[in-house]
Amino acid sequence: MKLFCSVLVVSSLLFLINSCRQVVLSLDDIYPDSSLKIKYQDDYKRITFFKRINEFKENPIGHNKVVFLGNSITNGLRRHFSKFNRSDVVNRGIDGDISLGILERLDELIYYKPKAVFILIGLNDFFNDLTKMPEVTPKFVTKNIIKAAHTIKRASPKTKIYLQTILPINTQQYQDKLKKDTGNSYYWLEPEFEININEQIVRTNEILRNNDIFQVIDLHPLFVDKNSIMSKEYSTDGVHLNTFGYQNWIDIINPILKRIK
Repeated sequence: MKLFCSVLVVSSLLFLINSCRQVVLSLDDIYPDSSLKIKYQDDYKRITFFKRINEFKENPIGHNKVVFLGNSITNGLRRHFSKFNRSDVVNRGIDGDISLGILERLDELIYYKPKAVFILIGLNDFFNDLTKMPEVTPKFVTKNIIKAAHTIKRASPKTKIYLQTILPINTQQYQDKLKKDTGNSYYWLEPEFEININEQIVRTNEILRNNDIFQVIDLHPLFVDKNSIMSKEYSTDGVHLNTFGYQNWIDIINPILKRIK
């Protein structure tokens, strides 16, 4: 009998040890491996991407959270989280991230099954010379966004998914600041360039709005000026938001957050 009990205890301990190992392994596996190559992600964006991924590993989402998923605009929102008046909000914004990038980092969300996910992505897909990237179109970007939402929802049916329309940009304001700071500018942001980024954004947003599965928070119209570009009132450089821009966004999101318990 004593031998049986000893074997039982040892077996139980081995089971617990193996279970712990599995948890550790599964936690490690939910983040992108540093060997991952993401199409259309340049070297600078890759460095920024994995630097932030390492931060995520040190501070996992946790359970029963509300997650904001996106690029630098979302990343900057974390400086204003106190205005949400709740402690369950987590930021998963990465500077320079693209729609293919968020598809590679959904496992953490799937593992923790958040209460809600707010997705804002797509600007950086278009922030380039698109004549060299013919695949990157509004349909391509929207397909990736919807795929991300479906991937989360299938694995975590109770998670509420909110898609947010891409914000406009003010190319002249951005170019002016870039020239002032660095002496350089981007030829593909010039007015005469054959592909207009704001037009790509508008077309993408139209497709997002017409999806009949996920709720869309239409941010875009609330940030444009009379010329249908990013209002200088809301931006530091024509792309990124200033304090007034973030407050405008927060005012839109807060009523929705209050309904999420």
